[in-house]
Amino acid sequence: MVKCEKNRCVKFMKKIVVFVFILLFSLANILFANYNGYKAYLKGLDALKKGKLENAIAEFERTLAYDTEATTVYKDLAVAYLQQGNRKKSLDAAKKLQELEKDDIKTQLFLASFYVSVNDLLLAKKCWEKVLELDPNNEVATVYLASYYYSDNKLKESIDYWTKFLEQKPESAEGYFQLGLAQEKLGLLDEALQSYKKVNEINSETKEGFLARARIYESKKEFKLAIKEYKEYTKLFSAKPEVLLYLGKCYFEEKKYLEAEQVILKAKENFVDNVMLYYLLGLIYEKQEKIDEAIEMFEYVVNIESTVSNYARLGYYYALKHEYKYAEQQFNKALKIEPLNPEMLYLSGLNYIDYKKYDKAKKVLEKALLYRPYFIDAKFYLALSFDKLGYFEKTEKLLKEIIEIEPNNVKSLNYLAYSYTDKNINLDEAEKMLNKVIKLQPKVSAYIDSLGWLYYKKQNYELAEKYTLMAVNNVPRVFDKDIYEHLGDISIKLKKFSQAYLSYAIACDIGSKTAINKMKLLEKIKIEQNEKFKIYAQRAVLNFHRIASLKAGYKLKIKNNSTNINSYISVLFARDIGLQFDFAPKFSFKGGTVTIKDNKAFFEPQALKENIAEEFLPIFDFTKQIISKDFLNTLLNSNISQKGDIVTYENNNYVVKINIKKGFFSEFSKKNLFTIKVNSYKEFNTISKIPSKIFFTAKNYNFKCEAILNNSQIITPTDFDKISGQSRDDIKGSSKN
Repeated sequence: MVKCEKNRCVKFMKKIVVFVFILLFSLANILFANYNGYKAYLKGLDALKKGKLENAIAEFERTLAYDTEATTVYKDLAVAYLQQGNRKKSLDAAKKLQELEKDDIKTQLFLASFYVSVNDLLLAKKCWEKVLELDPNNEVATVYLASYYYSDNKLKESIDYWTKFLEQKPESAEGYFQLGLAQEKLGLLDEALQSYKKVNEINSETKEGFLARARIYESKKEFKLAIKEYKEYTKLFSAKPEVLLYLGKCYFEEKKYLEAEQVILKAKENFVDNVMLYYLLGLIYEKQEKIDEAIEMFEYVVNIESTVSNYARLGYYYALKHEYKYAEQQFNKALKIEPLNPEMLYLSGLNYIDYKKYDKAKKVLEKALLYRPYFIDAKFYLALSFDKLGYFEKTEKLLKEIIEIEPNNVKSLNYLAYSYTDKNINLDEAEKMLNKVIKLQPKVSAYIDSLGWLYYKKQNYELAEKYTLMAVNNVPRVFDKDIYEHLGDISIKLKKFSQAYLSYAIACDIGSKTAINKMKLLEKIKIEQNEKFKIYAQRAVLNFHRIASLKAGYKLKIKNNSTNINSYISVLFARDIGLQFDFAPKFSFKGGTVTIKDNKAFFEPQALKENIAEEFLPIFDFTKQIISKDFLNTLLNSNISQKGDIVTYENNNYVVKINIKKGFFSEFSKKNLFTIKVNSYKEFNTISKIPSKIFFTAKNYNFKCEAILNNSQIITPTDFDKISGQSRDDIKGSSKN
């Protein structure tokens, strides 16, 4: 019994020993395998570090032969294969890793970055989504998904993820900026503005916030607000040339041309090769009517960007200066690039018409119509060219074609009707057409005059006078030599010789050569002396009123008993608004501004008035009277005398002299105080002249001042601001007069 029990124990012990042996043997094999795998992995890392990719890959593959679930090795193997350029095996390693650790956040984030590096964003997206499935508040995955959807132009989804991120990180300026970009791209401009404002509330030094808000305000055409943002940017940070360029563009859009010019010129100091800068500066000079400067800018532009539109604009500038040959050269360069461009052919034709080369105009306009048969404006000016070449039948045919297509084309109706009138044919038909024109556009002086001239041809002089006076007195007043000459001819028929003389005189002053001979004929007709004095005054005042706006600078040479001073004065004038003088700080006062408007004189600074001798202050009172609407009545209610070509209008306070041969004021004086003599006038535009040399004397002070015109131009809306305190959008309309 005992022996039997002992045998059972021995057998059991043998089994235990065998099991332990087997266990130890197996463990030894495992330890040996792990050791060799680890050793191979370390060799692989060392080879990868040294850039020996083939060795690294071989060692990593050897490691995986010992342990097929070594996730870290799959990461390094994927990187090594990617560096080797084997995209397929790299992706295989990554996918194996994804199978092994599909629920590990760090692995999913690694894989997302890996897939981005191999440009497989869809797989990266799935990894980020998996991360959020495992951790809904994971900020990294949220940000990457927001960026992914933005790059994929799925802006609503991008906005949702950025909003989620900002709920977690409400103090992230970058988050609000990225949210703003998505909102802006989606067209949610007001929402984007709020996001961009939040950027600088969180971090006031984020430059991009100012620029982004300015960009949105520009797109919304809220240029004043864009200017505010750009100015704030330039105040806080360095004034980069490109930012100054954007600021200048906004000033341009706001019609603040002086400010635009100053800003762009500042940008030009460090941005000299930027074509857009020269382009914008050229447009600014165009608006300021500095056509020479505009030409200079666009000569540079076309050398860098030889485009049709740039050549066209440069040609337009030369045409404005009546330099039609140079304009022709630019238009021809444009047509060399696009010989079949109807618009360029049309512009070239207009230039030839101004150049009085009607045969060339005819050819290019015919070509324009060949490529665009229903180009109505081209057809109209082709009709005009035929008329100038003496082919009225062709003119008539083309104008009728236009009227058939566009029955209310007033330009063609008027031209055809006026042509009939001028040739004294088809007058009843012309009358119908002109009545239609006046009904369609009752405020255009040229059309009203056409109807008046038609009634002159039909010998209905009362109606002719009625419509021609309407054309003359239309608002805004148009100074057209043909209209005034027509009024003169009509007045002769009505035996209103005073009115005829004044009309011819004005036509003559504007530039009519035929009116000169008509005036000479009228001088043989008896006109009452008082009527002549009235005519002289009216003519001088009208010559003054033809200046709608003026910006001029005068060099001053001042002398008195003790000093000789050279100085300068700037003059701004806008009819119906006021007059402003800017004195340079070289007088006894330290410079300043005097503005005359609303029949009052304003001094800035006020001390300026106190530093001006009391005897000189009446100059400003007299100036108020000259620019007032009652000045003509003041002259006509004065004592009037004549000596040679000078007629003097004198009252208790002032003396005014008019040179009746020239039709301009020659002298103004305040009795016993001062005298202002205008020695010469210079042409300002096609219809007006301005004083070019003025002498001022004050006998009691032995004070003499000579003012010589230095420069002059039409004033801009910015200049209007200085006088009136508000911008004037009708500057272009004023400049034409």
